[in-house]
Amino acid sequence: MKQIYLKDKSIDLDLGYGSYHIFFTGGWYIKNLEELYIELIDLETNEKINLKTKDFFGLRKQDYIGGEKAVQAFEFNILKASKLKITIKNPEVLIMKKVHPFMFMYSILFPRKIEIDKIKVVVK
Repeated sequence: MKQIYLKDKSIDLDLGYGSYHIFFTGGWYIKNLEELYIELIDLETNEKINLKTKDFFGLRKQDYIGGEKAVQAFEFNILKASKLKITIKNPEVLIMKKVHPFMFMYSILFPRKIEIDKIKVVVK
């Protein structure tokens, strides 16, 4: 498991063959993901890795990572062990909240969004 803060914008990773997921920590609801630009490049071949995202009416896979709430944003596959670079552009557009707006009462009690400098990007 590798992690960086969203505001750091770039990291190099050594990953083995397999399926991986990119999570954002701090809450269970993210918005404006389509405006956030994340690029994953294989440094050996200079190929761009295809990131897939899936949600169901704004609901995404949720988990706890390191004791923090986390929501899955992307998934990708690697066919061989590689050195990769993740670049994040435009991180300030991402909005993360502790809970989904469907949880109406909790959203009223805790409406604030998570600050960008506290959100971590975790590759797991």
